[in-house]
Amino acid sequence: MSSVPDLADVLIDCRVVTPEQWEQAEQIGGDDLGLVLDALGAGPPGWWDGKPPAPPGLTDYQRGIIEHRFETDELHLLRRDLALNQFLLLEKLGQGGQGEVYRGRQLNPPRVVAVKTLIRDTEIRRRRFEQEARTMMRVQHPAVARFHLYERVRDADGHPTDEYLIAMEFVNGTPLHRLVRRVGPVPWTFAAHWAVQLLGGLAAIHQSGLIHRDVKPENVMALGPAPGPEVRPETTAVKLLDFGAVKRADEVGEGSITRGKVFIGTVEYAPPEQWSGHAVAASDLYALGGALFFSLTGRTAFQKERRDVNAYRESHLNDEVPDVREFNPDVPPGLSRLLAQMMAKDADDRGDATELIHEFRSLVPMKAGKPAPARPRPVVSVRTPGPTRALREPEGGGGLGRAAEPVLGLLERVFLPRHHRPTRGAEPPVRVRLLVLLRRPLVLLLLAVLFITAVVLLAK
Repeated sequence: MSSVPDLADVLIDCRVVTPEQWEQAEQIGGDDLGLVLDALGAGPPGWWDGKPPAPPGLTDYQRGIIEHRFETDELHLLRRDLALNQFLLLEKLGQGGQGEVYRGRQLNPPRVVAVKTLIRDTEIRRRRFEQEARTMMRVQHPAVARFHLYERVRDADGHPTDEYLIAMEFVNGTPLHRLVRRVGPVPWTFAAHWAVQLLGGLAAIHQSGLIHRDVKPENVMALGPAPGPEVRPETTAVKLLDFGAVKRADEVGEGSITRGKVFIGTVEYAPPEQWSGHAVAASDLYALGGALFFSLTGRTAFQKERRDVNAYRESHLNDEVPDVREFNPDVPPGLSRLLAQMMAKDADDRGDATELIHEFRSLVPMKAGKPAPARPRPVVSVRTPGPTRALREPEGGGGLGRAAEPVLGLLERVFLPRHHRPTRGAEPPVRVRLLVLLRRPLVLLLLAVLFITAVVLLAK
């Protein structure tokens, strides 16, 4: 059976507590585990550098796993739960097919990092991973979480295991998928601003000869205030995370070891070619297009029940991507067109990250409020879905549209928040603008009052 003295050996060996801290806690709690842990959690940890605010002596994760292993008599497993090499594990952030992710404290140099674990159980896989990791350490871009180091995890006797750890910059923000679920679809100006940043990060990754292979809202961290009427897009930022699926571009083509064996990616966002194990730089652009679609609409481009893998595969391979404006009429035609390009079935039709950066920048208003000048070079043509073509065609009754422009502009200024109003020079068709106005409760109330007034006047 587990005993409190046995627990002391584990916690001190893992450097979760110092011998002095344990001695003081034991004097307070004796053999009562709860009282001992209370005493350990009351003061700051031994690794604290004195910078406020002081962290707790034990995090909720640490205390919870200590109590669990003690009650189940599994103290022999506790070392792995609390520490990996020189990293103390403070909080479990997630777990997936590629491994586990923790918030951790590196002891030398002292810093808080994100720690991810990976299994590499053959010499070939180890060599490939180490080559990819060395390359990732050279990638430096503001929109890419910094890759600090990698190393093999060692067991209690100091022997290397099949498990690796990656230590990365810890980004304290909100994952994009949680942000959208909390505040709803983001205004299109924010999505375009973030697209420029993420495309820059992908360009840096691709120029290093790597492919991310798992771009999705869960792997994008939003920083700064939540989008809203009083927030400017340039006060926010995003970072791309999680490089557990990264591969060198020359190892994920036709005939690679991954072909036909294990699907890598996320079914909601993986491009057609990735379903057969073939990935190129443009594969990341397709997935980013899907992530932007989600941020603008709160849903994936292809929505399936119960995450039906086969249904997703068929849609990515064969179905036209829906026009984002069907779900968010506020999105300007230019942005809709760029998302259709990024999610083209043929990877060659998507362009590259550097080209797309200029296109997105042409959509984002400058700080002074004027739209940035568009590049003279035309965008790569793509097969645009039918609904998108219909929205971009000139409307019948052009004279009526011009006559309605002043009235529409006045109504939008009165009833729409600033970040929902169309950008001057990039206004959507009249019918789309009317649909947006009709979604506002005050507009519906005004129409009801006008209708009732008209009925009353006619009845007299």
